[in-house]
Amino acid sequence: MTVVRVPRTAHAFVFDAATTPAVRVSPGTSLVVETYDCFSNKVSSAEQVFGREQDLMDLIGHYNPVTGPIFVDGAEPGDRLAVRIDRIELGTLAPYAATLVTGDSKGVCGGHWSPLENGLPDTRICRIDGDTVVFPTGVGDLLLPVRPMVGSIATAPAAGSASSLEFGPGHGGNVDCPSVTVGSTVLLPVNVPGALLSLGDVHASMGDAEVTGTALETNADVHITVDVLTGEDEPVTPRLDTAATIGSIGCEFGAPLETNLRHAFTDLIERLHTSHRLTRVEAYELLGAAARVQVNQCVAGGWTAAHVSIARSVLPAGWR
Repeated sequence: MTVVRVPRTAHAFVFDAATTPAVRVSPGTSLVVETYDCFSNKVSSAEQVFGREQDLMDLIGHYNPVTGPIFVDGAEPGDRLAVRIDRIELGTLAPYAATLVTGDSKGVCGGHWSPLENGLPDTRICRIDGDTVVFPTGVGDLLLPVRPMVGSIATAPAAGSASSLEFGPGHGGNVDCPSVTVGSTVLLPVNVPGALLSLGDVHASMGDAEVTGTALETNADVHITVDVLTGEDEPVTPRLDTAATIGSIGCEFGAPLETNLRHAFTDLIERLHTSHRLTRVEAYELLGAAARVQVNQCVAGGWTAAHVSIARSVLPAGWR
């Protein structure tokens, strides 16, 4: 079977229906999507430190280049695009991951928290060695297991363009969900013919909530398979399924975390009602008993996406 390769040179910093597709494929096609890291691979040395975020922007221009878009034949508004993550090869352009904190950090503990003042700004370049990330510190290297994930993945919005650094329930985006990893399937709303899928911002690893505002940012080759789902309930937010779970991602940009949790729970309740034959009250109470919550981001400026899931094993037999 021929695998379609999408080069990282075909990238943009927005999700936009006006962007010329990089490739056109049929449902069921497997692709390899090459990506840059979120800094466009322009931060490669621990000597590159940034007193202000603007200093970083002067170097890189924009955050989060996303590769694409990919036009999928047959995808029409109202459908869902199913994107299965088959494999993530880390560091294929350069075998390192970068993480940094600027002097005016917007992370949870940045800016106002005095214990960090003497250590900022800081940049850390971490070598990728097989299944390990080598995290350098003053007391020696720490060895972290890789936890590959795709941070930014979306279809084109119905109108206008959307920044690849932000997100929205109608198309997806920079949701930074650690569960968007090998073996998972992301279900994205389709807003325009062909869906126009783009992705990027791969992480070698990321702690829950991405508290510094950056993860272990790296370049990668992302192997995916795309398909089109029709005739289901109206898509209102991205969904995320694995062999063991079903789930939804709350991602209204700029909303409080509580609001995005509500979006995810509400969508999952509706899914359990329409696809699993539970009443909405039964679904709500089941989630109260068995749901799992993952806070993707907790970063000032509007990044508060959250993922809510439930194990298939507790769902009604025949509907798992």
